[in-house]
Amino acid sequence: MRRILVLSALVAAALVVPAQTASAAPYDGICTGADALTGVTVVIDFQELNGNAGNPAPTITRCSPNPSPGTQRTGIKALQDAGIAVTGVAQWGLGFVCRLQNRPAPGEPLPVSGNPGYTEACVVTPPGAAYWSYWHATGANNTWTYSSYGASNRNVTPGGFEGWSFSLNRGASTNPVPRVTPRNPAVGSNNPTVALSITDLDRKITLGQSTSLAWTSTNATALTAHATAPATGGGAWSGSLTAPSGSKTIKPTARGTYTYTIKATGTGGTVYSTATLTVT
Repeated sequence: MRRILVLSALVAAALVVPAQTASAAPYDGICTGADALTGVTVVIDFQELNGNAGNPAPTITRCSPNPSPGTQRTGIKALQDAGIAVTGVAQWGLGFVCRLQNRPAPGEPLPVSGNPGYTEACVVTPPGAAYWSYWHATGANNTWTYSSYGASNRNVTPGGFEGWSFSLNRGASTNPVPRVTPRNPAVGSNNPTVALSITDLDRKITLGQSTSLAWTSTNATALTAHATAPATGGGAWSGSLTAPSGSKTIKPTARGTYTYTIKATGTGGTVYSTATLTVT
């Protein structure tokens, strides 16, 4: 079952764009103007929840401006900046999204196969037969990608799309994509993208342990392990990396919090992505 990995590694992806003044508030439609390459468009597709129990819920398409262009934001922060009400579960907090705009509402009947009277209490992880599936898109084409990372640990792609689609009685190959075309005219088809992650679920290890950095990219002709901050103690992270994806084992030599940066270069420019690891 393709499910959102709620405590996954931090993933970050950012287009390099000139500094611009972002909008102060979210607005309906895709991001335009100064927000076109700094904000992210959020899509909430309620699918079968629309009209369930007499509660209409038309699809939301809304620009989530970045209040600080050039800085990275998680998927959760993008939802919040878009003015979307987000509820997590008691077990994991916002590590697993349970409700968006208060749907499914407390006590709202969900016709789950084998359990037609199911209601979502948001105490533990929702069942695979009734949950908010999480998607993303670069904005350069019409394709949504199912996220293997939770929104609290995945950084959004500026100029791209963040999609949420309620999945009811679906499986790994049939989770419904958001029914909005994720195309941003301001994003060129040659723009490279890159995402870096820590494979440990909570992004924490104990000194003496090893972990892995994993990356994926598109439209990149060269990938480089660009930097580690602080520069010492975080383990070996330098040199050329395989494209479009791969992984590398690192073993920190000192306690601390380390931020690793990957650089991707393509004909459409250069982008960076970061992942953060805590060593105790």
